[in-house]
Amino acid sequence: MTTEEEQVLEIIRATPELMTILRLIRDCHLKQGALAAGSIRNTVWQVLSGQSVALTSDVDVVYFDRERPASDDLEIYAALTERVPQYQWQVKNEVYMAHYNFADTPEFTSVADAIGHFVEVPTCVGAYLNEHDEVKLIAPHGVTDLLNFRCRPISFYQQDEQHLAIFRQRMAAKQWQRRWPRLVITEI
Repeated sequence: MTTEEEQVLEIIRATPELMTILRLIRDCHLKQGALAAGSIRNTVWQVLSGQSVALTSDVDVVYFDRERPASDDLEIYAALTERVPQYQWQVKNEVYMAHYNFADTPEFTSVADAIGHFVEVPTCVGAYLNEHDEVKLIAPHGVTDLLNFRCRPISFYQQDEQHLAIFRQRMAAKQWQRRWPRLVITEI
């Protein structure tokens, strides 16, 4: 594990809300269940910017289970919402998400593979509690961009204008630089 990865893990461990969410996900007993994307990314940026930590985006729960139908996502969502209604839960079995933006995307092989296909590099991060209640990090592209406020599309979304358009639409909609002026957005 790199010191950068340990820095992200320390931020997660020091954030009570994220630890509560990780326990809730663990208690769902999902195959490869993890917290992913914005909850972690935004928390890291808030901490590094000296801002108060607040979960302002969806709480993305991802898992990878070929035996469960996609409709189970709604049941898991309902259970989490009933138990902790203050969060905007998003639950996705990543088995079914490979073709979300493009039909020719290869099938995902694991939750880590799916997280590695999120549109921009600093969003490609996840965490889960292992059987010893230790926080484990999923960071297929590392955490350097995340810690250095650099936002760029993963290579898959750099391949042509059609793919870059998805990245550009997300950047226009998210307006992250308003919240984090240090953030540098590039297309490569």
